Amino acid sequence: MDSVSIAASFAATSQAQLGSAIQVEMMKMAAAQQQNVASLLEAGAQNLEAVASAPPPGLGNAVDVTA
Repeated sequence: MDSVSIAASFAATSQAQLGSAIQVEMMKMAAAQQQNVASLLEAGAQNLEAVASAPPPGLGNAVDVTA
């Protein structure tokens, strides 16, 4: 094996490793973004439940009978 083919093989291997590392990092970023969207949707659903279960303004649970 001559030195040119060894260098070419090393360059190809390094490039493949770099490509794999970039793909892994992009997948991690996508997973983090999906987690953020899921958290946002969950918080919105909890807020909607809290708003829906609260009585409308002026119609509380206590009745003022002092008048």
